[in-house]
Amino acid sequence: MTPDRSARWTGASPALSGSHAAVGRRSSKAAELMLDAVLVMVAGLLAYVARFEGRLPPTFFVQLAVIIPALVVLRIIANQLFGVYRLVWRYVGLAEALRFAQATATVSALLLVSRFTIGAFDGHFIVPFSIIIMEGALSFFGMVGARFIPRIRSERARPDAGLPTVIIGAGQGGLSVAKEAVRHPELGIRPIGFLDDDPTKAGKEIGNLRVLGTVADVVRVVRATGAERVIISSASIPSKVVARVMDACTPLGVEVKIVRGVYEALDATAASGDDGAGLVREVRIEDLLARDPVPPSLSLDDLRRHYGGKRVLVTGAGGSIGSELCRQLAGMGLAKLYLCERDETNLFEIERELAGVKNLGGVVTPVLLDIMDAKALERTFKDLQPQIVFHAAAYKHVPMMERFPWEAVRNNVFATKQLAELADEHGVESFVMISTDKVINPTSVMGATKRFAEQLVQEMAPRSKTRFSCVRFGNVLGSRGSVVGIFRDQIARGGPVTVTHPEATRYFMTIPEAANLVLQGGTIGADGEVFLLDMGEPVKIIDLARQMIRLSGFTEAQIPIRVVGTRPGEKLFEELSTTAENLAPTDVRKIFRCRPVPLDPARLNQLLERLAFLVKAKDGEGVRQVLRDLDIGYEITPARQA
Repeated sequence: MTPDRSARWTGASPALSGSHAAVGRRSSKAAELMLDAVLVMVAGLLAYVARFEGRLPPTFFVQLAVIIPALVVLRIIANQLFGVYRLVWRYVGLAEALRFAQATATVSALLLVSRFTIGAFDGHFIVPFSIIIMEGALSFFGMVGARFIPRIRSERARPDAGLPTVIIGAGQGGLSVAKEAVRHPELGIRPIGFLDDDPTKAGKEIGNLRVLGTVADVVRVVRATGAERVIISSASIPSKVVARVMDACTPLGVEVKIVRGVYEALDATAASGDDGAGLVREVRIEDLLARDPVPPSLSLDDLRRHYGGKRVLVTGAGGSIGSELCRQLAGMGLAKLYLCERDETNLFEIERELAGVKNLGGVVTPVLLDIMDAKALERTFKDLQPQIVFHAAAYKHVPMMERFPWEAVRNNVFATKQLAELADEHGVESFVMISTDKVINPTSVMGATKRFAEQLVQEMAPRSKTRFSCVRFGNVLGSRGSVVGIFRDQIARGGPVTVTHPEATRYFMTIPEAANLVLQGGTIGADGEVFLLDMGEPVKIIDLARQMIRLSGFTEAQIPIRVVGTRPGEKLFEELSTTAENLAPTDVRKIFRCRPVPLDPARLNQLLERLAFLVKAKDGEGVRQVLRDLDIGYEITPARQA
């Protein structure tokens, strides 16, 4: 089949579909212009008829024959100038009505001016004040009313469509949800009332919907109204409120959804092509954690001023943190963004997302590279000359690194060392290493090797013009191989959900939040400092498991939880710093500065030489012994049975 025939049969011709769309737009605008012309003519005639009580003097026939066509032309021109014909009738509201008012008032003002100018020379064109006022009012209400009629008809066409829904929050967000639900019957949402903790709103009617009580009344209201869905109208509502609503609604079989954030809604709309698709989403585990997102201290403009125009290289660009760093950096006006990654699939995905979907092909450059390849890494720095480096590449899975400790040393220690040395040699302005809370009193090879990497970065800082720093934080929600993903898979298989210990806790942060704080920390790092992100309160892993089971619509009777004991290298509790590190606040909110005790350079080099020999021999026990000699509190932790 030829391409032309294929396009004809599948309807896949962009030119053809674009042509139809253009014709449709022109036809719609022509109809709108004709409607306005008729409405203005009728308004003008009615104004004259009303002024003279139906008996128009013969002397005004000439005036009428000139003024009416002039009004039609002037009002259409004014509407065009004020952007009236760019509006979508479906969304006409107060702001749009004000545009009509401005356009109408402008033409009426011109008519008043003409009364004293043209009318001064020719009495036939002295238009009575009453006609000017009446015509303006009739034209305004006619044109606005004509645009409100389709909206009102569509809003009343299917009043009972969709699931009966209670909206949490009677503010602007809740009102927007109610309006969108009416405008988009296909969403299947039928609002029946609000719940709001503001006592001044109790019992009041907002947008034709009553405030039925507070959030604490959700069970009573759901039962009384027969609601089948609850929508939380703000993506920034405290997580404890979300958890409370979920706990109340899940046993009743009532689904709970939450309004998307602005950028998330735009992405959902773009992906589906439906301007209503981005309204709400399922509640996620991030919404339920007892940790509210950290508000950024630096604005996007502040970050753009710091990173804009720079050549930035991100290692581990296809990983969870690395890819999110790239997404956020992509919007900061970089000269170049180098995506350094050794996994071709991950590199392809992030490059396609940024270069293709976000139209950053001229900025984004993929670099397929293993940072353990010293020669390739040196050639990359020589060719690309990055000004800022974010080092996110690392081996992070604790049990796997216990089995292959020499690989952890190769990637986390030696690759970091050569990366830092190349940054120094090539005059990189800033080098930021992503670290982990597992470096504190490490019980795993992974944690110990990352602490060793911190020591290397610290040791490099005083003798380099490059600003070296590390950013340390805990677990990120949704990262590959994270506990959230494991629990999700276990629930999908019908359970059980396995936890290591009833008292095991971890610090959690969302990936976008962690990446944003890394970028903020990158603006202040210097002298080998280690920055610590405020991770909030630790979360019990067993509580996380329970929340995810409820979130999936199950009970613990359906999806049991089983305690299996810790694996080698795992802790029950994570720490973020030691007392010897002198934790202090920075100018950036929720970021703290600490200064770990540095290791003597001669001692550091001696340990590196020993490690190089042991890595080559793949001597796991020897590697562990050197890590113990590092004097960072590393202790081997065997597996514990439940």
